[in-house]
Amino acid sequence: MIDFNQQQQEAAAIRKDMQKAYEIIRDSKARYIKAKLKARSKTQAAMEELLFADLAHYESKQEIIDAYGWAAFTGREYERLLNLWDQREQHTKNNGKYRDRVIDMLDKAVAHIGDEYQDFLHEADEVARENEKNQRGRFPVVEDSQ
Repeated sequence: MIDFNQQQQEAAAIRKDMQKAYEIIRDSKARYIKAKLKARSKTQAAMEELLFADLAHYESKQEIIDAYGWAAFTGREYERLLNLWDQREQHTKNNGKYRDRVIDMLDKAVAHIGDEYQDFLHEADEVARENEKNQRGRFPVVEDSQ
């Protein structure tokens, strides 16, 4: 059986590792969204009006298709605008937040960080509460009568 101090140190180390894993996933998710939206910064990725400004001249996806038919821009620009249109639709559908399967997977990973350690952490918390309760019982609180 592991002693109290070792158990509490191990629990603290696990929590620290869980926080680090969370930060790594959060940062990776932000970089992924930034790359997916081809934004210059994380802030820009969050700013819808800047991100989708190139679509301001078009009322529908069909207008982009029609403009390409008139050779208004290159094939590369055509693809970029159509992709941007789809991203904006996805963005709008998700209440202003970019979502796709990869984001869903990362969110699921975050939700389950440290699952395999939950029993140990729960036990460590119980032991810590019991230890604190016992410590309080040893040293009764003396009230000042002034």
